[in-house]
Formats: sequence, structure tokens, C-alpha cells
Amino acid sequence: MSEVAAQRYAVDGTPTDCVMLAVKHLLREHRPDLVLSGVNGGGNVGEDLTYSGTVAAAMEATLLDIPAIALSQHFVDGEAIPWHTAAHFAPEVIRRLTRLPWPEHTLMNVNFPATLPEHVQGIAATTQGKRAIADNLTQRLDPRGKPYYWIGPVREDGVAEPGTDLAAINEKQVSVTPIYLNLTNIPVLASLKKVFG
Repeated sequence: MSEVAAQRYAVDGTPTDCVMLAVKHLLREHRPDLVLSGVNGGGNVGEDLTYSGTVAAAMEATLLDIPAIALSQHFVDGEAIPWHTAAHFAPEVIRRLTRLPWPEHTLMNVNFPATLPEHVQGIAATTQGKRAIADNLTQRLDPRGKPYYWIGPVREDGVAEPGTDLAAINEKQVSVTPIYLNLTNIPVLASLKKVFG
């Protein structure tokens, strides 16, 4: 970690490392009331949550009992990222969320649609969606004739289920999804207890 300017630090590590260093070292005398992770370029909806550094940083704050919001700005490949959309809507979303009693073990995942602010169709409370992902793995040959694999951008087939983060983004809405950190499947746990005692 290095100080690059007054109260500005750079960390050579993961987003979760940034939160840990901030809370446990830099702000140890004055714990933050809220952690904002992002706004990053690219969406974090559906299965993206499982490998998102932005969401992981919000998870780390949540594990440290600090309310956290992950913020992500969708964009279309080849087009300019519409940062004005996040800049326009983020303050209001954050204000509304921080007025609520914060649920334990829960972070808020906010995604802004890939459109200009004036085309946004509102803010929606959503569930985490699931994509019908088309095959995006291609085998190619390098100049020496050796095979390699190229994982391309996610191509989605079908229509997103209504009420999900995916549907909201497709409908040009800001998506707000509460993410609960306990990933245990309780009904399956009950059946496992019957098997394993």
C-alpha cells in the first residue's frame, strides 16, 4: 500500500484487500459507516456475482459488519461507457438505501443500464437472475499450429425472467438486488443431515 496523495492510497492487491486495509489499518480509529465498491465498467448481474471483484469488496465489508453497496455500469462493447448514467442515479439510490434499516449479512448490488440517463426507465428492486448462456468457447490455432482456446463475450439466449437484475437491465432500469452472504441451501442441508446424521 502506498499513499499517492493526501488521503488517497494505492493497493497492489485485490478489491477485498483494499477494504481490509482500509478498515483494519487506515480507518481503524474511525470505522466507515458505509463502503461503496465501484462504480466499475461492466455489469455484475446474474452469474457475474460469482467472480466480480466489485461485489467481492462489498462482501468483505459486509463480513466486517459494515453496510456495503456494489455499483456497476453496464456498457455495450465498442460504445462509450455511459458513466453519466451512474453519476446521475447513484446518489439517489445510495440515499434511499441508507435510509433503510440495513439487513444483517446483506450487501446491495446496484447495476446501471447501458443507456443515457434520460432513457432510464426507473429503478427496480430485483432478484439475482440466471442466464441461458450460449457457447462462447472457441478453439483456434496459434501461428505455430498449436491449439488454444478463446473465451469470448457472453452471448445470451432467451428472455430474462421478469423481476430479475437481467430483466431490469434489458428494460433500461437501474437494478437494486439484495445479496445475502449465507449461501447454504437450507432444504438440501436438511436432507444431508438425514444421510450423514
